[in-house]
Amino acid sequence: MKASELQQEVVDILNGADALLQGGCRAFAENARTVYDESQKHVSNGCAALVVVTPEMNRNGDDARGIPADTELQVQCSERPALLRAQGSEARLTALDAADIVMRTLDGARFCWVSTRQTIDRERGILTATVTFNTSVIL
Repeated sequence: MKASELQQEVVDILNGADALLQGGCRAFAENARTVYDESQKHVSNGCAALVVVTPEMNRNGDDARGIPADTELQVQCSERPALLRAQGSEARLTALDAADIVMRTLDGARFCWVSTRQTIDRERGILTATVTFNTSVIL
């Protein structure tokens, strides 16, 4: 499995989660060439965008099928609070609400939830809740 395939697998899981879809969220793979244009457009429409990234992979032993790796997987849930409030829709999820659903959707036998952290880019007015998981794959 390639890192990009892992990202896409998680994107497919999240885009199939009814609670996220009903809340106006959409997931994107970081490796996709248009990820930043598409995710920023989604955020600019007053919705939360979820970007799946694999920032670090470390070798974990030997395996005849490929390279075993422990992987940190992150889902960055971003919103523009001012736009989200301006939309006036209680049905739209905040970044933190989306992060909570992501945590509960993915945590289990395959993905182990590690942490959730919020940051804000005051210049751009974007709040991001990053959900971090550990998992293992064969590359």
